[in-house]
Amino acid sequence: MDVTSWWFEVEDPEECGEEPWDFGEAELAFLAALRGRAADWRVPWAPSQVGRPEDESSFLVHISLVDEARRIVLGEWAVHFHGTHVRAGRVRDQLFHLDESPERGFFRASGTVAELAERCADWFESLLSRPVVRVDWPSEGGRHATTWEFADTGEVLTTSGPVPAVGSAPVRRLAVRP
Repeated sequence: MDVTSWWFEVEDPEECGEEPWDFGEAELAFLAALRGRAADWRVPWAPSQVGRPEDESSFLVHISLVDEARRIVLGEWAVHFHGTHVRAGRVRDQLFHLDESPERGFFRASGTVAELAERCADWFESLLSRPVVRVDWPSEGGRHATTWEFADTGEVLTTSGPVPAVGSAPVRRLAVRP
């Protein structure tokens, strides 16, 4: 299988009874450059797609980090490409609005299609290179409280159940993404 087809699959709007995408020349060039760079990545695979947000205001490229064993999406990150500039960051809702906090990776950039694709490819690769762990704590009734976090910084991606106070020792830490 061609490695470039592993990354950034184009969503098919016709599956939902909608009109097919009408991507412009710059959008297709951005996608080709992004896929070209992705072919050289040495990171674990993650779901990724291409389409447009509901308001069709941009060319949308996004990835999801998942815990495949638990079938849980841990977070999504997206690039909104506008031809001469991009906005990129962690997705904060189902409409692909971004958390615009620089501390959480948000950035804006302007440039040529090639420059923007390069910057976005570097950003995605850096994100996909970060290890993710699942941290479990026991709780009443035999249920576990769980957090998923970036192992390199401890930044929490998502939680399940009431997490104990800071300083409580977890039962286990399991690698979700190397």
